[in-house]
Amino acid sequence: MPETGSTSRRLSFVIVALALALFLILLFIFQRYVFVPKIIILLLIVLGAALMRRLPVLIKDWFVFISFVYLFDSLRGSIYILTCRLGLPVHATYVIGIEKALFGQVPSTLLQARLLDPSKAPEFTWLERVLTAFHGSHFLAFLLIGFIIWLYKSGSFRLFRTSYYLLIFLGVLGYLLVPTVPPWMAANDFGLIPSLTRFNGIIFNFAIPDLSTGFDTNPIAAMPSLHAAFPLLSSLLLWRLYRWKALAFYVYTAVVLFTIVYTGDHYVTDILAGCLLAVVCYVLALRYLKSRPGIGLETTTGGKRPRFDSGSLAKPLLQGLAVLLLGVSIGAVNKVQFTLNSSSYGLNAPRYADFFKHEETYRTNYKVQDYLGSHFQLKREYAKAIPYFERCLSLAADASERSEAQYHLNYCRGFLDRKD
Repeated sequence: MPETGSTSRRLSFVIVALALALFLILLFIFQRYVFVPKIIILLLIVLGAALMRRLPVLIKDWFVFISFVYLFDSLRGSIYILTCRLGLPVHATYVIGIEKALFGQVPSTLLQARLLDPSKAPEFTWLERVLTAFHGSHFLAFLLIGFIIWLYKSGSFRLFRTSYYLLIFLGVLGYLLVPTVPPWMAANDFGLIPSLTRFNGIIFNFAIPDLSTGFDTNPIAAMPSLHAAFPLLSSLLLWRLYRWKALAFYVYTAVVLFTIVYTGDHYVTDILAGCLLAVVCYVLALRYLKSRPGIGLETTTGGKRPRFDSGSLAKPLLQGLAVLLLGVSIGAVNKVQFTLNSSSYGLNAPRYADFFKHEETYRTNYKVQDYLGSHFQLKREYAKAIPYFERCLSLAADASERSEAQYHLNYCRGFLDRKD
């Protein structure tokens, strides 16, 4: 590519980087911590491509992929709905057993006991605020890495897309096959481990509307951790292209991994599974593309691109629109379900298999007994619910718990009396 093209690439990248840096600085100044929607990054990428006068090429290379990412958002929510509707088993204890076998206790509880002072909520310390910003960046960072690869190492952009296609597909499959309770839920909703403060959820205090907002609600999508898999896969791709120059992103990845343990969002076991998945997807994508004649996986500067044919836009436009429409449609259905039938997809809706299989183990656990009773109450099996609420009444530690248990008990008994 002529020198002017190289300069244009550098200028566009600098503008995108400065815009993102300014955005983050303003977040800290005005204390508006936000889950930055993917649309912000996409607009920055579009801005960069427009400055280089390569917007049609961006559409050709990116549109289907971005549409697939939005489909992923929707499928997360759909899997949760499906899990609740079909009564699929949700797991809560196997991963706690693994953590204790490996570390003696759950690392999230250990870190918070040593580092976190819950009395500082909602401000917390600079450490929690910085880590919260890292926490919210993981699904955005991979898009920026993709943009860098697309700009400077275009021969490897197909590897980027293929590996993330695999990662997203297998990650969603994992959510369906092994729905798993995260540490914060095991601690605060079921009392299985010591209490955790999910400080990132407290610090985040602002929302930017996004196309996928409300589509992807799934509190039991912990295994594998895509929060870990996404940045690690980007790290592997960057190492292949830049070697030691990519070290800074490995540091970023390490901070993200530390963060999601510290916040209680993931067990170390979830993270190991996510990292293994990232490696597998990278290797599979690399081998697949190497076996395809004529594709090429050069890692040199992507200046020499084939002549762009505007007629070739039709296929990716149609494919991208079809995938995007599917994702938006599925997401809209999810949002309606979550809005109109919120009780059907709350804490009590999933079937946490461990509690049903080992009921005797949890006879003295108020929160588990309350879940079991509420689960049957939700299903209108009031006779089955009553013994659990009676047990809750005897286990209640304070007036609030006694009042809650008595309310549910009266409701179930009242319904059965009216029925008789």
